[in-house]
Amino acid sequence: MTFDSHVLVTGAAGFIGRHTVTAFHHAGHQVTAVDLRPAPAHLAAAAHWRQGDFADPALLAEIASGRYTTVVHQAGNSDTRAPAGPELEETNTLGSLRLADACRTGQTRLIYASSHSVYGTLHHRTPIAETDDTDPARCSGPLNPYAASKLTLDQQMRARHTVGLDWVGLRYTNVFGPDEDDKGPMASILSQLLHQTASTGHIRVFDDSLTAARDYIYVETVTTTIVRLATSRHPMPATVYNLGAGCAVSFADLAQWCARLHRQATGESLYVELVPNPVSDAYQYFTCADMTALDEVLPDRPTESVSSVEAHIAELFAAFRGRGSR
Repeated sequence: MTFDSHVLVTGAAGFIGRHTVTAFHHAGHQVTAVDLRPAPAHLAAAAHWRQGDFADPALLAEIASGRYTTVVHQAGNSDTRAPAGPELEETNTLGSLRLADACRTGQTRLIYASSHSVYGTLHHRTPIAETDDTDPARCSGPLNPYAASKLTLDQQMRARHTVGLDWVGLRYTNVFGPDEDDKGPMASILSQLLHQTASTGHIRVFDDSLTAARDYIYVETVTTTIVRLATSRHPMPATVYNLGAGCAVSFADLAQWCARLHRQATGESLYVELVPNPVSDAYQYFTCADMTALDEVLPDRPTESVSSVEAHIAELFAAFRGRGSR
């Protein structure tokens, strides 16, 4: 596989999709981008943009013809509040399976987005491995229909494509970074807290979550990993892999980081308001990915740590502050 390969990115106008397009463009690939939304103005020249559905039969026929070297499938309904039903099932599971079938016919490498939410509640505050996703001693399983749709996709991919398709599913943890504004309440909690800190000096945190901890990964770490996977000369074992930092940061630490950044910038104290958690029964109080499997097959992958997460947070805070001062 060469660096001038033709890569198709679905969900290309979304947060991770936009960064994926940029990463492949900068790496010298020919990129075709697909999304229901129009091309973001700042990325119009980075790819050939097509506005439409990733599961459109005409596009699937192109994939099946072998036109693309790699498909990076970032499209889907990422709303964790979305109700169960045919629309969610079609978008996150059935359409993605048809896409995989087209990739198999076209001998096209497939890299698709799954989610750490498939594990639900972790019963022990230790990193969880991909093979433990249905072990009731390790985790509860999906806490909402979105997570259930992703787990069903993973299970179907494992069952249907043991041979004949070069594929990888990536269970992202909490991806954060610049350019999340359009995600609204679905933006990473980390970015939401930083934006609140920079704009108001006042953050709101669920009153039962200060001891909660989550695994955060910077968006460029994600996209660099994807480019490495796409350009690997040899197929990896076809399965689902975790993609996270492999370490968890508590909300108390996040609040302390925000307070320090705010104090350094303004000389004032950060106001932290504790509010009731209205979704405590569907809330992940601990997330942490066991990265052993991906480390074994991609030992040169970029990694994340608590210190690198903290450094990225400082950069994002400065960007939010700079935007507010204009």
